[in-house]
Amino acid sequence: MKNPYEYLLSGMGFVFIDLNAFGLPDILPDFIGYLLFAYGIHLLPSFHNLKRWSKNFAIILMIMSFFVELYQWLGYQILGEIGVQFMQFLFIVFMYWVFQLLLHIHNNKPLEAKTFKTYQKFMAFMLCGFVIQAFSINFDASMRGNVHFIGSLFQLLSSLLFINLCRTCNEYFKKIKENKVHSLE
Repeated sequence: MKNPYEYLLSGMGFVFIDLNAFGLPDILPDFIGYLLFAYGIHLLPSFHNLKRWSKNFAIILMIMSFFVELYQWLGYQILGEIGVQFMQFLFIVFMYWVFQLLLHIHNNKPLEAKTFKTYQKFMAFMLCGFVIQAFSINFDASMRGNVHFIGSLFQLLSSLLFINLCRTCNEYFKKIKENKVHSLE
């Protein structure tokens, strides 16, 4: 069985990291990240409605991010200037559903507690970064870059928290997988 947490981890990497080199568009496009999220959610060991909603939301974000990324490729803005901020907001809502799903799939109290603590910190950092970046346009041009950078740092911290949670869940998943294999022998 494939490990769903590796796909969630890769999805976060594709969505968060924007690698623009030599004037080329993003090397790690967000829509591939959302596709990885959808596949990772599909592989999670749960049949909860949250799984279906989260997977469908990831597919919707995949389609929307494709159109937002068309701007980088073709120079044509479909969603306008607000598209990037709107996608960040939808990403925060999506991560809310992902965390709710992760809270309900394991019967391991320490892992659930770690997931809940990570969820609280993730949302606080991500929302702070979102609000700071959204209001950075109100600052003078000389300060706008610095304020935007501070918002990006908050979002980086939240992504690192999610990556750490995925690594912990990955180890737990491997232990469960080993125990099931050994119990069959």
